[in-house]
Parts: sequence; structure tokens; C-alpha cells
Amino acid sequence: MARVTLLNLETLCCIANLGTFSAAAEKMNASQPAISGRIRDMETAMGVDLFRRQGRRMELTPQGRELVEMVEPLLRRLHGAVGAIDNPAALTGTVRIGVGEYVALSWFPSFMAQLRERMPGVHYHVDVDLTASMAEKLKSGKLDIAVLAGPLVGPDIRSASLGRTRMIWVGAPALMQPKSESVPPKERLMAQAIWSLASPSASYTMTQSMMHALEVAPEAIFTCNHILTLIEMIVAGCGIALVPEILVRGHIAQSKLVSVLPDVASLELEFVIAWHGAAEQPVIRNVVEFARQTTSFDLGNVS
Repeated sequence: MARVTLLNLETLCCIANLGTFSAAAEKMNASQPAISGRIRDMETAMGVDLFRRQGRRMELTPQGRELVEMVEPLLRRLHGAVGAIDNPAALTGTVRIGVGEYVALSWFPSFMAQLRERMPGVHYHVDVDLTASMAEKLKSGKLDIAVLAGPLVGPDIRSASLGRTRMIWVGAPALMQPKSESVPPKERLMAQAIWSLASPSASYTMTQSMMHALEVAPEAIFTCNHILTLIEMIVAGCGIALVPEILVRGHIAQSKLVSVLPDVASLELEFVIAWHGAAEQPVIRNVVEFARQTTSFDLGNVS
């Protein structure tokens, strides 16, 4: 059954611009019979003549001219959209990105600066929130993209790994007793106030998990809802906390913090970039792909 296809419409416009079927065939790298067949299919499907012969030339009928006038702007927009995939600088629109504190305080600022250079025509709205809240915002359509501790699953939700960061227990040097490495890990934890980001957060769940593994009562967790404040409290000697190593490298290098349980196997926290599959557009795909290219999280153990 004859039908109108995108290729047929492109052929129609090509003939209209070049003036002959043979010129269109050469331009489109097709045989002249193939070009003629495409036009015949369109005429059969639409029930009208699109061309009439005028001497040695084929001229558009009134219906043919009307169709070209309607189709050409659409084809230009379509080609522009497809071209924008390979030309990020041509992209426009608004992207709402949700990020967790860990991400916001690590590689994200540098990523956004590079993203602005790569796609200057795009406007960005950044929302810093807890993982659970961001997941709900993404699923409800209030966010276009979320960068958070993963994994994240849900109807039409797609995600890609950005890598992992090591979680380590840290405390102020003044809290550590001489030869504390000889003290069992359980006793080292029980001897200090244990802090974490507030629930629901990935670090709170991991803190509970490690305490359970070491048989330490999980209800003995002090919480703070701001990671920078939490880290500064640990530096001040308020207790110990399980935090991403990427956020305290400077503190450890300056001897403001030390590793409390270096002899206990560390956990890794994976980060993903997630988006709603139903709203997957060129600008979203470009943001996702660029994030995967520029992430500073460890990709060594990501399959």
C-alpha cells in the first residue's frame, strides 16, 4: 500500500528546488526510476497529481506547490534538530538538574562551567536536595535530570553510572588514642559519638549497615542535614562520621582529620545520572553524555 514517508517528502522538495528528477536523483544518490517511484507513491497515497510535464521539465501542480510550502520549513527544523545532536552549541531550552550535596561539593561546579561553554544557548536550573526527594521530583516531572547516589529505578526512568567514591570513617586527631589501631573496631566506634547525614540519605543507610555489621546499636546516630557543617563538626571534635573520601582529602592532607577505621573494609557509594525516558531530547542526551565524559568519580569498578 502506497504511503507518504519522510524520504518521499525530502524527494519532493529536492525536485522542486533543483527543477528536474535527474538532478534530484544525482543529489540524493538514487536512480531516476527510484525518484519517480517515490513521487508516484505519494500521488497514489494522497490522490492528487504533484507534478505535470511542461515540455522537458516537470513542474509542480498547485497542490504540489502547497505541499512543498508546508513541508520545507518542517524539514529544515527536523534537520536542525538532528544536526544539533552533533552540534551542542546549537541547542536551546531549559534543563532542570537536581543534585545531592556530595555531587554539588565535588565535580559538579566544574562540570557546569564546562557545560555552559559547550551549550551556551541552554538555561539551567539547579536544585540541591536529598536523594529520596530528587527521585520523587524526577519521577513526577519536576526535574529533567538528577545526579544522585544510585541506583534509581522506576517506570520510564533511565540512568547511567558516573562512578563510585570510597566512604571512610574520619575523626579529629585529638580524639584518637595512642595505638588505637590495636583496639577492636567495635570498641572504637562505641567510644565516640557517631554522626551522619540525616535520613533518608545514602550515607545514613551505609552508616547503619556498617554499625550493624560491627554489632553497634544503630540508634546511637547523631544527624545533621548539611554535609559541610557535619564535616566541620567532626573537625572540631564532635565525634566521627562515615563520609565520602573525595570530600575530606584536603582535611586529611592538612591533618585536620584522620582515618578512624583504616583496618575495616571500606564501602563504595555509586553515583548515577538519571533522566525520564519519556522526555529524552537532544539537549538531555547531550547533558547526560557530557556528564559521563567529565565525571571525576572513580570509574574503575563500574561495568
